[in-house]
Amino acid sequence: MPLQQTTRKGAPPVTAIVLNYNLTDYTIDCVRSLRRVRYPSLDIIVVDNGSTDQPVAVLREKLPGVDVRSTGENLGYTGGVNAGFRHALETNPDYILVLNPDTVVEPDFLTHLVDAMEERPTAAGACGTIYTDHDRLLAWYAGGRMIPCRGLAVHEHMNRRLDPSSLGSPRPVSFITGCMILFRASALAVTGLEDERFFMALDDIEFSARIQRKGFELLYVPRSIIYHKVFGEKESPFKAYYSVRNRLLLIRTAWGGVVRLVASAYFLSAIIPKLALWFFLKRPFFHAARMGLADYWGGRFGKGRGVAAFRYREDL
Repeated sequence: MPLQQTTRKGAPPVTAIVLNYNLTDYTIDCVRSLRRVRYPSLDIIVVDNGSTDQPVAVLREKLPGVDVRSTGENLGYTGGVNAGFRHALETNPDYILVLNPDTVVEPDFLTHLVDAMEERPTAAGACGTIYTDHDRLLAWYAGGRMIPCRGLAVHEHMNRRLDPSSLGSPRPVSFITGCMILFRASALAVTGLEDERFFMALDDIEFSARIQRKGFELLYVPRSIIYHKVFGEKESPFKAYYSVRNRLLLIRTAWGGVVRLVASAYFLSAIIPKLALWFFLKRPFFHAARMGLADYWGGRFGKGRGVAAFRYREDL
Protein backbone atom coordinates (compact mmCIF):
# COMPACT_ATOMS: atom_id res chain seq x y z
CA MET A 1 0.00 0.00 0.00
CA PRO A 2 2.08 2.98 -1.18
CA LEU A 3 1.45 6.26 0.61
CA GLN A 4 1.67 9.69 -0.92
CA GLN A 5 5.05 11.19 -0.11
CA THR A 6 5.15 14.60 1.57
CA THR A 7 7.08 17.11 -0.50
CA ARG A 8 9.54 18.99 1.71
CA LYS A 9 12.80 20.75 1.12
CA GLY A 10 15.79 19.06 2.68
CA ALA A 11 15.89 15.93 4.81
CA PRO A 12 12.53 14.47 5.89
CA PRO A 13 11.91 15.45 9.54
CA VAL A 14 12.35 12.64 12.06
CA THR A 15 11.29 12.59 15.71
CA ALA A 16 12.97 10.01 17.94
CA ILE A 17 11.23 8.57 21.00
CA VAL A 18 13.32 7.08 23.81
CA LEU A 19 11.23 5.49 26.57
CA ASN A 20 12.82 5.51 30.02
CA TYR A 21 11.80 3.31 32.93
CA ASN A 22 14.38 3.14 35.73
CA LEU A 23 17.24 3.17 33.22
CA THR A 24 18.21 6.81 33.46
CA ASP A 25 21.97 6.37 32.91
CA TYR A 26 21.33 4.20 29.84
CA THR A 27 18.82 6.71 28.51
CA ILE A 28 21.33 9.54 28.85
CA ASP A 29 23.96 7.53 26.94
CA CYS A 30 21.42 6.69 24.24
CA VAL A 31 20.32 10.29 23.75
CA ARG A 32 23.91 11.55 23.71
CA SER A 33 24.67 9.08 20.93
CA LEU A 34 21.60 10.32 19.04
CA ARG A 35 22.91 13.87 19.33
CA ARG A 36 26.04 12.78 17.48
CA VAL A 37 23.98 11.47 14.57
CA ARG A 38 24.81 12.98 11.19
CA TYR A 39 21.23 13.72 10.17
CA PRO A 40 20.10 17.34 9.72
CA SER A 41 16.46 17.11 10.81
CA LEU A 42 16.13 15.13 14.03
CA ASP A 43 14.14 15.98 17.15
CA ILE A 44 14.32 13.86 20.31
CA ILE A 45 11.62 13.17 22.88
CA VAL A 46 12.40 11.29 26.10
CA VAL A 47 9.30 9.83 27.75
CA ASP A 48 9.75 8.81 31.37
CA ASN A 49 7.28 6.03 32.06
CA GLY A 50 6.66 6.60 35.77
CA SER A 51 10.14 5.58 36.93
CA THR A 52 10.39 4.92 40.65
CA ASP A 53 13.61 6.94 40.95
CA GLN A 54 11.87 10.12 39.64
CA PRO A 55 14.54 10.96 37.03
CA VAL A 56 12.82 13.75 35.08
CA ALA A 57 14.85 16.54 36.73
CA VAL A 58 18.07 14.58 36.15
CA LEU A 59 17.21 13.95 32.49
CA ARG A 60 16.47 17.63 31.92
CA GLU A 61 19.72 18.65 33.62
CA LYS A 62 21.91 16.13 31.77
CA LEU A 63 20.15 16.53 28.39
CA PRO A 64 19.58 20.28 27.98
CA GLY A 65 17.39 21.14 25.01
CA VAL A 66 15.81 17.67 24.84
CA ASP A 67 12.03 17.46 25.21
CA VAL A 68 11.54 15.34 28.37
CA ARG A 69 7.97 14.26 29.13
CA SER A 70 6.50 12.14 31.92
CA THR A 71 3.54 9.78 31.80
CA GLY A 72 3.14 10.07 35.58
CA GLU A 73 2.72 6.30 35.95
CA ASN A 74 4.00 3.07 34.48
CA LEU A 75 1.97 2.53 31.32
CA GLY A 76 4.10 -0.39 30.17
CA TYR A 77 6.17 -0.35 27.01
CA THR A 78 3.10 -0.11 24.80
CA GLY A 79 1.42 2.72 26.68
CA GLY A 80 4.67 4.64 27.08
CA VAL A 81 5.52 4.39 23.39
CA ASN A 82 1.99 5.44 22.48
CA ALA A 83 2.39 8.54 24.66
CA GLY A 84 5.56 9.27 22.71
CA PHE A 85 3.79 8.73 19.38
CA ARG A 86 1.08 11.23 20.33
CA HIS A 87 3.63 13.85 21.37
CA ALA A 88 5.65 13.29 18.21
CA LEU A 89 2.66 13.48 15.87
CA GLU A 90 1.89 16.97 17.19
CA THR A 91 4.93 18.27 15.27
CA ASN A 92 4.01 16.51 11.99
CA PRO A 93 7.26 14.63 11.27
CA ASP A 94 7.63 12.40 8.23
CA TYR A 95 9.12 9.61 10.34
CA ILE A 96 9.05 8.57 14.00
CA LEU A 97 11.94 6.55 15.40
CA VAL A 98 11.37 4.32 18.44
CA LEU A 99 14.60 3.33 20.14
CA ASN A 100 15.26 1.31 23.29
CA PRO A 101 17.08 3.26 26.01
CA ASP A 102 19.74 0.57 26.38
CA THR A 103 21.16 1.25 22.92
CA VAL A 104 23.77 3.51 21.37
CA VAL A 105 23.86 4.34 17.68
CA GLU A 106 26.30 4.86 14.85
CA PRO A 107 26.33 8.44 13.51
CA ASP A 108 25.02 7.41 10.07
CA PHE A 109 22.41 4.85 11.15
CA LEU A 110 19.43 7.16 10.65
CA THR A 111 20.48 8.29 7.17
CA HIS A 112 20.49 4.67 6.01
CA LEU A 113 17.04 4.04 7.49
CA VAL A 114 15.47 7.16 5.98
CA ASP A 115 17.06 6.58 2.56
CA ALA A 116 15.68 3.03 2.45
CA MET A 117 12.19 4.17 3.46
CA GLU A 118 12.22 6.98 0.90
CA GLU A 119 13.00 4.45 -1.82
CA ARG A 120 10.18 2.09 -0.70
CA PRO A 121 6.90 4.01 -0.27
CA THR A 122 5.15 0.69 0.44
CA ALA A 123 7.17 0.29 3.66
CA ALA A 124 5.65 1.39 6.97
CA GLY A 125 8.56 0.43 9.22
CA ALA A 126 12.28 -0.28 9.03
CA CYS A 127 14.90 -1.73 11.35
CA GLY A 128 18.66 -1.98 11.02
CA THR A 129 21.38 -4.30 12.28
CA ILE A 130 21.63 -4.53 16.04
CA TYR A 131 24.91 -5.75 17.50
CA THR A 132 25.53 -6.44 21.19
CA ASP A 133 27.34 -3.60 22.92
CA HIS A 134 29.74 -5.92 24.74
CA ASP A 135 30.88 -7.51 21.45
CA ARG A 136 30.34 -5.19 18.53
CA LEU A 137 30.57 -7.93 15.90
CA LEU A 138 28.07 -10.23 17.63
CA ALA A 139 24.64 -9.86 16.06
CA TRP A 140 21.49 -9.54 18.15
CA TYR A 141 19.19 -8.76 15.19
CA ALA A 142 20.14 -8.98 11.53
CA GLY A 143 16.75 -9.51 9.93
CA GLY A 144 13.66 -11.15 11.36
CA ARG A 145 11.22 -13.84 10.36
CA MET A 146 7.67 -14.59 11.45
CA ILE A 147 6.72 -18.24 12.13
CA PRO A 148 2.90 -18.02 12.29
CA CYS A 149 2.21 -21.71 12.88
CA ARG A 150 4.30 -21.53 16.05
CA GLY A 151 2.92 -18.16 17.08
CA LEU A 152 6.31 -16.48 17.26
CA ALA A 153 9.08 -14.64 15.42
CA VAL A 154 12.85 -15.09 15.38
CA HIS A 155 15.89 -12.86 15.04
CA GLU A 156 17.98 -14.12 12.14
CA HIS A 157 21.72 -14.54 12.70
CA MET A 158 21.34 -13.93 16.44
CA ASN A 159 24.59 -14.61 18.36
CA ARG A 160 26.56 -14.91 15.12
CA ARG A 161 29.63 -12.79 14.41
CA LEU A 162 28.92 -10.69 11.34
CA ASP A 163 31.28 -8.41 9.44
CA PRO A 164 29.42 -5.14 8.71
CA SER A 165 30.82 -5.13 5.17
CA SER A 166 28.99 -8.40 4.44
CA LEU A 167 25.49 -7.29 5.49
CA GLY A 168 24.11 -6.50 2.02
CA SER A 169 21.30 -4.22 0.84
CA PRO A 170 17.89 -3.31 2.29
CA ARG A 171 15.28 -6.04 1.90
CA PRO A 172 11.73 -6.86 3.03
CA VAL A 173 11.35 -9.01 6.15
CA SER A 174 8.33 -10.31 8.02
CA PHE A 175 9.39 -9.18 11.52
CA ILE A 176 11.19 -6.15 12.95
CA THR A 177 12.09 -5.75 16.60
CA GLY A 178 10.74 -2.99 18.79
CA CYS A 179 14.28 -2.28 19.97
CA MET A 180 14.71 -0.03 16.90
CA ILE A 181 11.98 0.91 14.42
CA LEU A 182 11.67 3.85 12.06
CA PHE A 183 7.94 4.30 11.36
CA ARG A 184 6.46 6.23 8.48
CA ALA A 185 4.25 8.66 10.38
CA SER A 186 1.49 8.71 7.75
CA ALA A 187 1.19 4.91 7.92
CA LEU A 188 0.32 5.02 11.62
CA ALA A 189 -3.04 6.55 10.72
CA VAL A 190 -3.79 3.30 8.86
CA THR A 191 -2.14 0.72 11.12
CA GLY A 192 -2.96 2.30 14.47
CA LEU A 193 -0.52 2.56 17.37
CA GLU A 194 0.74 -0.07 19.84
CA ASP A 195 -1.86 -2.47 21.23
CA GLU A 196 -1.86 -1.54 24.90
CA ARG A 197 -3.40 -4.84 25.93
CA PHE A 198 0.11 -6.30 25.68
CA PHE A 199 1.66 -3.85 28.17
CA MET A 200 5.07 -5.36 27.35
CA ALA A 201 6.45 -8.44 25.53
CA LEU A 202 5.50 -9.74 22.08
CA ASP A 203 3.86 -6.46 21.09
CA ASP A 204 6.42 -5.97 18.30
CA ILE A 205 5.39 -9.30 16.75
CA GLU A 206 1.74 -8.24 16.81
CA PHE A 207 2.62 -4.82 15.36
CA SER A 208 4.70 -6.43 12.59
CA ALA A 209 1.83 -8.76 11.71
CA ARG A 210 -0.70 -5.91 11.73
CA ILE A 211 1.44 -3.67 9.52
CA GLN A 212 1.65 -6.40 6.89
CA ARG A 213 -2.03 -7.23 7.23
CA LYS A 214 -2.75 -3.60 6.35
CA GLY A 215 -0.81 -4.02 3.11
CA PHE A 216 2.55 -2.45 4.04
CA GLU A 217 6.08 -3.81 3.94
CA LEU A 218 8.70 -4.04 6.67
CA LEU A 219 12.34 -3.39 5.79
CA TYR A 220 15.63 -4.62 7.17
CA VAL A 221 18.36 -2.06 6.44
CA PRO A 222 21.67 -3.82 7.15
CA ARG A 223 23.97 -0.78 7.05
CA SER A 224 21.96 1.03 9.74
CA ILE A 225 23.89 -0.12 12.81
CA ILE A 226 23.26 0.30 16.53
CA TYR A 227 24.49 -1.50 19.66
CA HIS A 228 22.27 -3.04 22.31
CA LYS A 229 23.32 -3.49 25.92
CA VAL A 230 21.17 -6.62 25.95
CA PHE A 231 19.55 -5.70 29.23
CA GLY A 232 17.04 -8.14 30.69
CA GLU A 233 17.77 -11.17 28.52
CA LYS A 234 17.77 -13.49 31.54
CA GLU A 235 14.46 -15.27 32.17
CA SER A 236 12.44 -14.31 35.24
CA PRO A 237 8.94 -14.90 36.65
CA PHE A 238 8.09 -11.28 35.76
CA LYS A 239 8.87 -11.92 32.10
CA ALA A 240 7.24 -15.36 32.19
CA TYR A 241 3.90 -13.88 33.29
CA TYR A 242 3.71 -11.46 30.35
CA SER A 243 5.20 -13.89 27.83
CA VAL A 244 2.68 -16.64 28.64
CA ARG A 245 -0.35 -14.35 28.79
CA ASN A 246 0.65 -12.39 25.70
CA ARG A 247 1.51 -15.43 23.59
CA LEU A 248 -2.13 -16.45 23.53
CA LEU A 249 -3.19 -12.84 22.95
CA LEU A 250 -0.73 -12.61 20.06
CA ILE A 251 -2.02 -15.78 18.46
CA ARG A 252 -5.60 -14.57 18.78
CA THR A 253 -4.96 -11.11 17.34
CA ALA A 254 -2.27 -11.67 14.70
CA TRP A 255 -3.58 -14.71 12.87
CA GLY A 256 -6.83 -16.46 12.09
CA GLY A 257 -8.28 -19.69 10.73
CA VAL A 258 -6.15 -22.80 10.62
CA VAL A 259 -2.96 -20.90 11.47
CA ARG A 260 -4.48 -19.72 14.75
CA LEU A 261 -5.58 -23.25 15.63
CA VAL A 262 -2.17 -24.73 14.83
CA ALA A 263 -0.31 -21.99 16.73
CA SER A 264 -2.57 -22.42 19.77
CA ALA A 265 -2.02 -26.17 19.77
CA TYR A 266 1.73 -25.70 19.41
CA PHE A 267 1.86 -23.26 22.31
CA LEU A 268 -0.21 -25.45 24.61
CA SER A 269 1.89 -28.49 23.74
CA ALA A 270 4.98 -26.53 24.73
CA ILE A 271 3.70 -24.80 27.88
CA ILE A 272 2.09 -27.83 29.58
CA PRO A 273 5.39 -29.77 29.99
CA LYS A 274 7.06 -26.54 31.14
CA LEU A 275 4.40 -26.05 33.80
CA ALA A 276 5.01 -29.56 35.08
CA LEU A 277 8.78 -29.01 35.14
CA TRP A 278 8.49 -25.60 36.82
CA PHE A 279 6.10 -26.99 39.44
CA PHE A 280 8.92 -29.18 40.76
CA LEU A 281 12.03 -27.16 39.90
CA LYS A 282 11.08 -23.48 39.52
CA ARG A 283 7.98 -22.83 41.56
CA PRO A 284 8.01 -18.99 41.02
CA PHE A 285 7.95 -19.58 37.25
CA PHE A 286 5.07 -22.02 37.67
CA HIS A 287 3.03 -19.46 39.61
CA ALA A 288 3.84 -16.73 37.06
CA ALA A 289 2.84 -18.87 34.08
CA ARG A 290 -0.31 -20.12 35.78
CA MET A 291 -1.28 -16.53 36.60
CA GLY A 292 -0.57 -15.49 33.01
CA LEU A 293 -2.87 -18.21 31.67
CA ALA A 294 -5.59 -17.31 34.18
CA ASP A 295 -5.39 -13.62 33.29
CA TYR A 296 -5.57 -14.39 29.57
CA TRP A 297 -8.71 -16.48 30.01
CA GLY A 298 -10.12 -13.89 32.43
CA GLY A 299 -9.48 -11.01 30.02
CA ARG A 300 -7.05 -9.20 32.38
CA PHE A 301 -4.82 -7.39 29.92
CA GLY A 302 -2.71 -4.26 30.07
CA LYS A 303 -0.72 -4.22 33.30
CA GLY A 304 -2.66 -7.21 34.63
CA ARG A 305 -1.21 -8.64 37.83
CA GLY A 306 2.39 -8.96 36.68
CA VAL A 307 3.81 -5.73 38.05
CA ALA A 308 2.23 -6.21 41.48
CA ALA A 309 3.01 -9.92 41.81
CA PHE A 310 6.58 -10.13 40.46
CA ARG A 311 9.64 -7.95 40.81
CA TYR A 312 10.75 -6.08 37.71
CA ARG A 313 14.48 -6.32 36.91
CA GLU A 314 14.86 -9.08 39.48
CA ASP A 315 17.55 -10.65 37.30
CA LEU A 316 19.96 -7.74 37.85
